[in-house]
Amino acid sequence: MPFSVLRNFVLGTLVLIIALFVGGFLLPDTARVERQALVQASPEQIFPLINGFSRFNEWQPWARIDPGMKVERSGPAAGVGARQAWFSENKGVGSGNLEVIESVPHERVRMQLQYTGFDGDNQSLFTLKPQGQGTLVTWTYQTRVGNNIIGRYFGLMLDGMVGKDYETGLLNLKLLAEREASRPAS
Repeated sequence: MPFSVLRNFVLGTLVLIIALFVGGFLLPDTARVERQALVQASPEQIFPLINGFSRFNEWQPWARIDPGMKVERSGPAAGVGARQAWFSENKGVGSGNLEVIESVPHERVRMQLQYTGFDGDNQSLFTLKPQGQGTLVTWTYQTRVGNNIIGRYFGLMLDGMVGKDYETGLLNLKLLAEREASRPAS
């Protein structure tokens, strides 16, 4: 009797492992997180806040999670080639670098992300669409994990892991842009 229980346990475990492995290849090889906010400021007023890194840490949420995060900037101050590397011992922030790879004035900014210890094609995109007296700001993150089975399972949880951070970041950006837009012109 004990041998049959052990055999069934081993067979059941093998079937489960095989199912998880095969099931991983059936999952999408990309994951996406997207959030939007209506900001009462023009695209011209918002664009400088996202087109480089000189003001990035004023609104992005991870700088507030780890105020001791170290940041190094290189390349031009704004536009294509602007780059920021960050280093944090906080697991919720991690380390990596961002580089602006596309910049269309007052319309969109695309960034390439590299996280220390994670492979994959990771991009962040900001789009600005005039809407009434304001601007609809869309912040999208997309990653391509390829044949990495663990990455495919991770992709299922991505929105739940960083979606709130994107909402917080957009709220911070909204407050900053609206505060600046309400200042009298000098």
